[in-house]
Amino acid sequence: MFCLFIYLFLSFLFMAASPANQDVPLQVNGLQKQSVCLKIYLDLTVPVLEVLWLFKTKEKNVRLAYFRKPHFEIRILQFHNRLEPLDSGTTLRISDLRMEDSGIYTAAITYTDEETKRLTFNLTVYEPVPTPDIKMEMEQISPDWCNFTLHCSAPTNPSALSYSWMYRHKGRYQPYPNGTTIRVSLQPESWDGEYLCLVQNPADQNNASIAPREFCPHTSLTKGINGGYNSRAMLVSYL
Repeated sequence: MFCLFIYLFLSFLFMAASPANQDVPLQVNGLQKQSVCLKIYLDLTVPVLEVLWLFKTKEKNVRLAYFRKPHFEIRILQFHNRLEPLDSGTTLRISDLRMEDSGIYTAAITYTDEETKRLTFNLTVYEPVPTPDIKMEMEQISPDWCNFTLHCSAPTNPSALSYSWMYRHKGRYQPYPNGTTIRVSLQPESWDGEYLCLVQNPADQNNASIAPREFCPHTSLTKGINGGYNSRAMLVSYL
């Protein structure tokens, strides 16, 4: 699996941090059961002597791993067989991510000229986003209009989910205000479009779609009576 990399130029690092230490942790988002790399671009003109990785738990920094070529030692059982040092130990790859891996990671780097640097990362691990469900509810009906409400929801309730909508018609996309529910009024020439609900968190996304042609041709049979319609949500590729 691919790592999630943070690419940050050294010049920006120097603007955001003091010469020897980084002041603000870099935010890194990871996905449960996948991999992530805690990485930053460094000038490695001077060779690295050793790197000590720390993991902050309950307001206490504990020694997570130690690198001194060619040796690498993992010191916390929770991470056994899940850590890999890269770039002379200045990059840490964490595989098979778990929710409890979220936290503050610090790399204490010592160069062969005895210069030191500390880099800090704030890792947040998120659950995969499930395929959303779309439900449709018919509203007031007229011969020339199809009026309905669409509601999008996730089967489970992972943290930090956000919802947005798109209407796709003849290759064009029209965004809707963010939220779980939208109200729609369409004339017949627009019934062959498609509504997409996109659900995402900072590390993952998923989507489903519904086509008005699945239910709008039947509006004339309802005689103005409001009713509910549970659509078949179809997973699609989001462009």
